[in-house]
Amino acid sequence: MLRSFFILIFFTTGLNAQDRAPNHLLGTQSPYLQQHLYNPVDWHPWGNEALERARLENKMIFVSIGYSSCHWCHVMREESFENPAIAVFLNEHFISIKIDRERRPDLDEQFMLATQVLTGSGGWPNNLILTPLGDPFFAGTYFSPPELTSLLQQIADIWRDEPQVINAEGFKLAMYLQNYLTRTAAAVELTPALMGNINMRLLNQLDDFNGGMGTAPKFPRESLFLFLMDQAQRSGDRDLLQAATNALNGMIRGGIHDHVGGGFHRYAVDPEWHVPHFEKMLYNQAMIGLMLARSIQVTGNPSHTRALDRLIAFSMREMRDEGGAFYGAMDADSYDETGEKREGAFYVWTPEEIAKTGVDSAYINDLFQVTEDGELDGANVLNWADDITEFARIDPMLETLRLTRSERIPPAIDTKILMGWNGMMIAMLAEASHATGRADYWQAGADAARFMLSEMEGEDGYNRVVFEGRAGVPAQLGDLGAFALGLVALHDYAPDGENPTMWLDEALTLSQAIRTGFGDVQDGYRMSTERDGFSTVIALDDGEIPAGNALALLTFSRLARRSENPELLRDGELLAAALSGHAAEQPEQRAASLAAIRELHDGEVGQVRFVSGGAVRVQMTPDRIAGELRIDLAIKSGWHINAHVPLEDYFIATNLAVNGAILPAAAYPDPVTKSLGFNDDALALYEGALTLRAPMPTSGKAILVLQACSDEICLAPEELTFTLW
Repeated sequence: MLRSFFILIFFTTGLNAQDRAPNHLLGTQSPYLQQHLYNPVDWHPWGNEALERARLENKMIFVSIGYSSCHWCHVMREESFENPAIAVFLNEHFISIKIDRERRPDLDEQFMLATQVLTGSGGWPNNLILTPLGDPFFAGTYFSPPELTSLLQQIADIWRDEPQVINAEGFKLAMYLQNYLTRTAAAVELTPALMGNINMRLLNQLDDFNGGMGTAPKFPRESLFLFLMDQAQRSGDRDLLQAATNALNGMIRGGIHDHVGGGFHRYAVDPEWHVPHFEKMLYNQAMIGLMLARSIQVTGNPSHTRALDRLIAFSMREMRDEGGAFYGAMDADSYDETGEKREGAFYVWTPEEIAKTGVDSAYINDLFQVTEDGELDGANVLNWADDITEFARIDPMLETLRLTRSERIPPAIDTKILMGWNGMMIAMLAEASHATGRADYWQAGADAARFMLSEMEGEDGYNRVVFEGRAGVPAQLGDLGAFALGLVALHDYAPDGENPTMWLDEALTLSQAIRTGFGDVQDGYRMSTERDGFSTVIALDDGEIPAGNALALLTFSRLARRSENPELLRDGELLAAALSGHAAEQPEQRAASLAAIRELHDGEVGQVRFVSGGAVRVQMTPDRIAGELRIDLAIKSGWHINAHVPLEDYFIATNLAVNGAILPAAAYPDPVTKSLGFNDDALALYEGALTLRAPMPTSGKAILVLQACSDEICLAPEELTFTLW
């Protein structure tokens, strides 16, 4: 009854919210904060003004953290933060602060850990009570209005009677959390035995029936599965590859996949991937798209190619700014035909609605398990019953459904442009271009990168966010790392006629900003350049994108292989040592760090690789239809590699071996014979571009050995291994 009373108050007062004076959120550059601008709660943005006021007035701080597309954040806003009685109490006894977690992931990381320690779980909205000095004392996620009213009253009473108790407990918890967030770990060598144990540990946690990991709620866990794909490529272990492809297959079949419009929702509320939480996040499109692109290169799965093409089409159509960058999210909630705002209203179908579109409704209903009593108030989330191959028949009908659906009121779009999420999207688009042969995907990534370079760099460095034409919030570690990797991918997969060097130069500039702005590499880098909140944070755990330190390490490793900068390799080794113990301890949360360390020490695993400080680009192409394996080498001007039969015994010959059998001499091109500065005798060598071809085996490994030399020096020989599936 009390809950109904609070909801009634909202509907009788909240509808005229725009008639109120705005609170202290006026002028903030955040759709989420603007959603709370006219709440009767006197919200402040996080900053010195609100924190100083709490100290001066000796008031506790009520902090509420969320993001614009969060369903339960909307519910709590409508039920509680539009409630006059709750607002009066908060305004009298607390300083209230709203934080957009997508703008300030460093604060979100600190306060989410506090909630997890205090309650054993976490989520958004995340609501905490801090002491006037900013130390966390109480935390929880969603509260109903009666629950919130009761706990606020209880804590206010304790503060009135025993403030020293709250201050002492808050200080003690803050010190514990600070020690955890800044801890170091001894370096660990990632031996084959240790990696085998980690891989088995992860495989034992998988859902072999539905794909993925976990039960409910079920998240894509992209960083973890990308690590397993990396490990599969290194070892040839089919179980590891199958784990990743099973996860993709389960998501593609399930309702987490938007079968009508393309792309993927954030997570599923059930183990079968059937019913999603309907928000669509840019980072999921980027990370799942990267999984799909890598699967296509390994398996050639047409279902994965289709899912990737549709994901990119959705992102380009619905989430792209006119300047070329990509928006952050689409809301979970939207208005139905009655004017009621409901989660998933835009996406669900009844049999009657499908029949009205004119498609073969009996076929669609059977294919996507559409019934009269669907999962959500009688409406259905579309799911594939079985694997489908009739795409030529299905896709035109799905396009009809999409056009029909476009007449509904769409979910709101969070138009924030975030550097880190766009960086991952750029990397995905560049790699997807290579995997699919679509040059327009690379161009879309390049357009986004140009926007970021022009709009996100200011006088004081790089910014994290662009919103409504204004850039703000200093870029954090994950932003610079993700964007740098996106630029490296644009360099690696640049189409003919494009100049890839500019992208590498910009990535090197970003790497320098990382190396100088985020603390001591030997401890692991901080998330942010300056401490804010109750602690600095060493960025270890993978979240919506890989951990900031993992991205930094990948950046150093890839740039070191593409440039002549020994400092990058040195700092990469120091960072790997700082991360290795943490990563081996909790591989489920730090899989990206494990993958980055393996790449630094053992090289890359993709079809396109750079060696010899960028002097040689190697691309492996398996042509399964022609039954041919092709290795294309592009050698930078001023460099060469030794011929298959060098004229001097002490030079390392170029060799390609497939499953242990070295290609016969006739398979290699004729070399160039010339003298160089360091040797007056004639040498046999390859310059420019060359191609090696071999019969394509059913499976196994191809190993390329080469040694690069300039007119002055010869580098150490290198060995590249390609796993063939």
